[in-house]
Amino acid sequence: MRSSVVVLLFLFLFKLAFSQSICDKFSDKYIPVDLNEALLYLECNWNESDKESFSKMTEREASANYHFGTGMSIRNSWGLWNGDTEIVKYFHSLGIYHPDDISGIIITSFHRYLNKKELKLDDQVNYYKTYWKNLKKKKQEKELAGFNLFNISDTVDFLYSYGFISQQQENYYDNDSCFAKAILLEKDSIQLMLKVKLVESCDMNGIILFKSDTYEQVDGKMKLKEKDKTEIMKVGEVKWTEYQLWEEP
Repeated sequence: MRSSVVVLLFLFLFKLAFSQSICDKFSDKYIPVDLNEALLYLECNWNESDKESFSKMTEREASANYHFGTGMSIRNSWGLWNGDTEIVKYFHSLGIYHPDDISGIIITSFHRYLNKKELKLDDQVNYYKTYWKNLKKKKQEKELAGFNLFNISDTVDFLYSYGFISQQQENYYDNDSCFAKAILLEKDSIQLMLKVKLVESCDMNGIILFKSDTYEQVDGKMKLKEKDKTEIMKVGEVKWTEYQLWEEP
């Protein structure tokens, strides 16, 4: 609550002393460092007609109508996707990470600012935090429901999520003439992992459990560590795997 009042008071005082000399700072290529500057940037760069039309909309209309035009410009021009600009760091410090959420808060706050309303920044932040928390909870519940379909001693079919180890294996799969199969030995309900023993692979070289580029952090930056890192499992081997790699036949 206090942060919203401080921002709003600062902006009202700014508007009283508003002058072109202050707006000289906010050129088209300037990237604001926080919410204060973001709203001042819009104040300076929008003409009076645009601000009037925007302010006369309902808050819901303003948020929806300006999400793609102005919102997209903010997300792209202010480096919200790259995550290395000062305004991104500012919102990260508030617990807001998604570019759509950041631009949404800026647009909503500007609408409230033009209508001389309290920004209620804390409430806006909590709204997005709650949204992602609930989304994560629903995802976890869905994943657990899928995990619980598997039973110890079941024979499970491999889904080839990371592709095929050979053209022959792919041909067998496409022709429904051979499927990679495993016996489920144990379940880890915390990590949602399955311990399986591969009993059939349709290729002597086995199956691909994982294939992706891997990165490591060097001097604060992510650098490629290994390209197309691949994990193979052969017939007779026992490994813990992600449950999403398998399905009940």
